[in-house]
Amino acid sequence: MISKHTLKTFKRVPLVVTGFFADIPVSLLDVRRNADAWTAREHLYHIVDVQEMLLGRIGKIRDEEHPVIEPFFPENEEIRTYADTDEALALFRKMRKKQYAVIKSLDKTDFEKHAVHKEYSDYSIPIIINHMIFHEYWHMYRIEEICLMKDEFFH
Repeated sequence: MISKHTLKTFKRVPLVVTGFFADIPVSLLDVRRNADAWTAREHLYHIVDVQEMLLGRIGKIRDEEHPVIEPFFPENEEIRTYADTDEALALFRKMRKKQYAVIKSLDKTDFEKHAVHKEYSDYSIPIIINHMIFHEYWHMYRIEEICLMKDEFFH
């Protein structure tokens, strides 16, 4: 199973991201610090873009007897665009509510099932939930670097 603290964190991350973006000046949303770096807006849009795919993985593990998960490489995907960050954040919050409802509907056997993943030695719904939390916070950290880090330290 997964701890109630982890589930609370999972449920609340979109609210944290929304608050985080409220403090970012619009002038910094599209700053590209170097040729290889994403902008703050691109980080946010990526976070939102992967939510449907991750929900699909949860459903695949729940529904299939021997689920096999294909790796996802964002560099092979085009980042969707939204009208603005408010639209993206609203979709993120909506998707998380949907994901949370699915997770709350799972039974013990769903949480104990494992999938084959070409990239990971172990893969399950609890791992996906942790991965989502860590992934979203990692992107917020990168956004903070874009907005605050001095050029000589940015990598």
